[in-house]
Amino acid sequence: MILRRSALWNRHSSNFEAFLHQHSLRATDVRKAIVKAILAHEGHFDIETLVRDLRAKGIDASRASVYRSLPLLREAGIIHSTVQAGERRTYESAVGHDHHDHLICTRCEKMVEFHFEAFEVLQREVAAKYGFTLTDHSHELYGLCSVCRRKGRRS
Repeated sequence: MILRRSALWNRHSSNFEAFLHQHSLRATDVRKAIVKAILAHEGHFDIETLVRDLRAKGIDASRASVYRSLPLLREAGIIHSTVQAGERRTYESAVGHDHHDHLICTRCEKMVEFHFEAFEVLQREVAAKYGFTLTDHSHELYGLCSVCRRKGRRS
């Protein structure tokens, strides 16, 4: 796993640096550290977690620096679109993850990742019907998980 993460870091760090160069932006140590921290995450993370992880590694990254980096990271293919659970926005690495969608509990903010091929087929059909070529998408379905539904009946 360590070797795999190291290989991912090397390849995607180089890709991100090339992306920044193409857009006349600097590949700062903070930006490199943000990419490395994202690639080290399993699953979803929020900005506070990312900033805390960076600071624990001795990287002085402000929340503002991390926020300003997000659009670049998304455009460069390092992170997926945000997932919103309640008031909290979360992100996930786009590297090494197959496409999936999310079920989100509106009470406890539990997230379940799923892939449903019928959604994929239907959205391509809808896009074609209206003359669109899809370049990206995300599905976030909101509701109550089974635990929260049971708790609601007892109240």
